[in-house]
This record gives sequence, C-alpha cells and structure tokens, in this order.
Amino acid sequence: MQVAVVQENLAKGLGIVSRAISSRPANPILANVLLATEDGRLKLAATDLEIGITTRIGAQVESEGAITVPARQLSDYVNTLPPGRIDLDVDMATFTLTVKSGHSRIQIKGVDANEYPAIPIPEDGAGISISAAILRDMIDHVVFAAAKEDNRPILQGVLTRFDGTKFTMVAADGYRMAMRTEALETAATKPLTLVIPAKTLAEVSKIAKAEDDTVYVSVPEGRNQVMFHMNNTDVVSQLIDGKFPDVEALIPKSSATVTRVDAEKFAAACKRALIVAREANYTTRFKIKTDGQMVITAQQIEKGDTEETLEVEVNGQNLEIAFNVSYLLEVLSVIDTEQVIIETNGPAAPGVIKAPENTGFIYIVMPMSVR
Repeated sequence: MQVAVVQENLAKGLGIVSRAISSRPANPILANVLLATEDGRLKLAATDLEIGITTRIGAQVESEGAITVPARQLSDYVNTLPPGRIDLDVDMATFTLTVKSGHSRIQIKGVDANEYPAIPIPEDGAGISISAAILRDMIDHVVFAAAKEDNRPILQGVLTRFDGTKFTMVAADGYRMAMRTEALETAATKPLTLVIPAKTLAEVSKIAKAEDDTVYVSVPEGRNQVMFHMNNTDVVSQLIDGKFPDVEALIPKSSATVTRVDAEKFAAACKRALIVAREANYTTRFKIKTDGQMVITAQQIEKGDTEETLEVEVNGQNLEIAFNVSYLLEVLSVIDTEQVIIETNGPAAPGVIKAPENTGFIYIVMPMSVR
C-alpha cells in the first residue's frame, strides 16, 4: 500500500477514530488503528468491540492495501509533524508501515488487517435523517445526566425514541433526569425505542460538530446495534438491553412555586456556593420568597459558610429547599438561555428546571434532605 495524505487531515482522522480505543484493550490488536484504501481515499477505523468509529480522508492512492498499527504511536508521531504531505508505505511481507514527511521518517511494526475485527458500515442514506445541529443539542442537553457508574447498566444509557416526527432523548442517574424533545423534518417510518450508551452519544456529538451536516440513524436487522452515518464518518455501537425506568412519571403535573431567575447570575451564585458546598456533600439551600428574593446558602461547620441573594420573579408560595449544587451547575452549563424557570412543590418534592426559550427541554433534580 502506498498513499499520500495531508498531515492535518491524517491527524484529525486519527483523533476521531482514537475515541473508540480503550485505554486497557481486552485484545492487543484493539490498541491498533486500521488503515485501508477505499474508493480513492484512506479509511481509518478503530473499535473496542462496544463502539466502532470509521472515518475517511482524501488521499493520493498509488497502490491499494490495508494494515493495522498501534494507534497511539502513529498518532503521536503524526501530531509532531509540520503541515504538508505525508507518505505512507506498507511492506505487506513484514507488515511494516513507513511514514515519511520531508526529512523525517518512522517505521512502525503492524499486524495483518485481516486479523482486525470487522466494523459494520451503514448504507448511504439509510435510516432516520436528523440535522447534525439538532442531534448535537439533543445529546448535549441530556447525556450529562446519565449514570457514570451504576449497578443498573441501563442508567448508563440514554433512552432514545422516534415516533413519527417526535424525537425524544431521556437520561437519568437516580438523582436527576434530563429530557429533550424535538420535531423531525421527516417522520420515522416506524416507532423505534433504543437505549444507547451515553459514552457513544457523547462521541457522536463531538464528531457531528466537525461533520456539520445530516446524520442518519439506523438499526441493522438481527444485530443489537445502532449506526450513525455522517459525511465522512460512521459510528456503530452496541445497544444496552433492558427496560429503561419510567422516569418521565417524575414530572409534576403542577407546581406550588414557580421562580424565574437570570440564568447567568444564578450560575455565578451557584459557583460561589460550590466553594463551600463541595465540603458538605454539595448541599446548598435555596430560600425562595414571594417578595422576589432567592437566598442561596451553603455551610460547612469546619470550613465556613456563604450566602447570596438574587432578585427573582416568584409566583406561588414561600419555600426552602436544598439541592446538590453541582447538579444545577451541570444543567446551567448546557442550556443557552437568558432566564431559567424553577418549579417546586415543597422541600421533599423534585425540582423542575426549564428553559423558557426551549420548551422541549426539562430537567428534574431530587432535593437533598437537610436537618
């Protein structure tokens, strides 16, 4: 195999597929990246058997071929090279990749590409079409609320539903829930409900930012997998088996107290409260008064305390409630809105966070018990 590529493109492609490589691969070959010629381009692929990523970059192909080489070694070397042409030359007799750039050269020992696990590729135009911008926002608005580690693996996934033109994503970790609903321009041909690993969706969001086009989502027959097809990149992932809990039942039908607050000022006040609250299990109290004030306090007996008052709009009853302030800061970091609405029904009931400019988004956070 003899191929010439541009350094910037190769570095970018390696950065994309390396997201599918585990830091502790179960099989040594899974630490490798697959390089192969395909339709006059260079294909790069990697997998950890749960998620696989394939991307393609422009290339000048002198001769066809394929090889797998250690991803980190190749990526580290390419990232040190200056912009410009890179020549890739594979000796198929010894499975050695030679990388040349100007007066620089490295030889990397590889493994026969036939030994690399096959990574399924979706068909062009197959599946449900979604604007990349919408998909990115949907993912970013919910994925942070999925469980990072849990004895219920289902909570490490994101419930993803397609029903006609209605597209819904829901994530929860037992302490909070984030849900986002959007209308599709083209209706799904049949209802579809999936639980997709949150880590897969986080990577899809990052890749979609670079692709900036339409994303096609498909589920191949007979395999417990979901595929995302973009301009030059495909992502395939195992789905999570099991029934996602009915966390949407947590959404209150009405609220005793509705508070509207400036989002930027609220986030700043929460960040200041965090300085003390992190020493007290992140517990922060919010005293909401009908006279238009919200008093935010955090206390740790041995470290000190903090208090801040914000002007707010309040409809309903006075209320004092406590939340994990880090859960509030996480949602405030992803919603792009001037104001935030907080709906509450008492100190022991869940709090509801809404963004007035985005009626399709809702965030539920459980209160903390305070004595």
